[in-house]
Amino acid sequence: MTAPYPHRFFLLALAPLLFGLGGCNRSKSQPVRTQKAAVPVVIGEVIRKDMPVIVRAIGRVTSSATVSIKPQVTGTISEVHFTDGQSVRKGDPLFTMDKRPFEVALDQAKATLAEAQVKAENASTQAKRYSTLDKSGSVSKEQLSDIASTAQAALSTVQVAAAGVKNAELQLAYCSIHAPIDGRAGKALVTEGNVVSANQTDLVVVNQIAPVQVTFAVAEQHLMAVQRGMAGGKPKVTARTSGIERQNAVGELIFVDNTVKASTGTLELKAAFANDPQVLWPGQFVGLRVEVGIDREAVVAPAAAVQDGQGGSYVFVIGPDKKAEMRKVVVDRSANEESVIRSGLTGGEQIVIDGQSRLTVGSVVEIVPPAPGLTSVEAKAEPVLAKP
Repeated sequence: MTAPYPHRFFLLALAPLLFGLGGCNRSKSQPVRTQKAAVPVVIGEVIRKDMPVIVRAIGRVTSSATVSIKPQVTGTISEVHFTDGQSVRKGDPLFTMDKRPFEVALDQAKATLAEAQVKAENASTQAKRYSTLDKSGSVSKEQLSDIASTAQAALSTVQVAAAGVKNAELQLAYCSIHAPIDGRAGKALVTEGNVVSANQTDLVVVNQIAPVQVTFAVAEQHLMAVQRGMAGGKPKVTARTSGIERQNAVGELIFVDNTVKASTGTLELKAAFANDPQVLWPGQFVGLRVEVGIDREAVVAPAAAVQDGQGGSYVFVIGPDKKAEMRKVVVDRSANEESVIRSGLTGGEQIVIDGQSRLTVGSVVEIVPPAPGLTSVEAKAEPVLAKP
């Protein structure tokens, strides 16, 4: 006789075993908590230093003096004394004109003077003789007056003839054309044998190369900064040439226009450069940095550290525990991989300049060396732009 409901006893016996197996499976499936890996970042340091306030512009080099040389007499060019593009000093000969016609004119003027002098001497002698006769009553007053007038006219003729000699000498001197300034001659516009007209024919243009000036314009919002700079003296201006072999020249701001151009909203300025050696060339365009002031002990951070978010600019500051802290900052101005921080940093902080995209607040970081070309603010010498 079989026991009633035998399968019930089997299930009751199996239940504890199944429960134990289920508990083991659940314990094995629970995740094991692990510590998050440190985020590799490159850091830079926030420092305090004096920072020049710079206004940037593009300017054009102009010669301090430009002379378009023309002949002062009409004649024939007999000799050219320079080569195209030659450097010249004041007084160096440039052209010589045919002097023979002017030498003849000078000889004629001298002969006229000599003749006038002889006539004047005769008239003076006769006037003295008649003056003696007048004392004895041998001549009339009318005769004496006529003789005296003739002598006076003869003296005037001598003066006219002497002036004619000086004029002839001057015309002869004009045949030798010299450089009026130190500079560089352009291309000779005439050659030997050409007939040139007085005050009409262009012979050559001489530009002064040292010193030179650079004319440029800045936006009107920089007016106050420029005025503050001029109030403290003549601001330093650095010009940099373009091209592969860039060169710098240092000068000073010498002129600020008294009117802002309404059509462009710009202010015209002018800087002077000694240009020794001759780095700048008339007509050349150069980049300019005008130092209008200095921020003493400014808080300076690498520009790469500053991030833009919905709430404004921020940086990640790394604390002593190597955890990242997000800090809001206000940037005063930025340029050349540097930013002047108005608020949010005080100097001395270590901030992330590369790797911010992988960070969250509280992330543990691992400091790694910077990639080639990525440097901290201490390696940068370029000043920052002036804030409008």
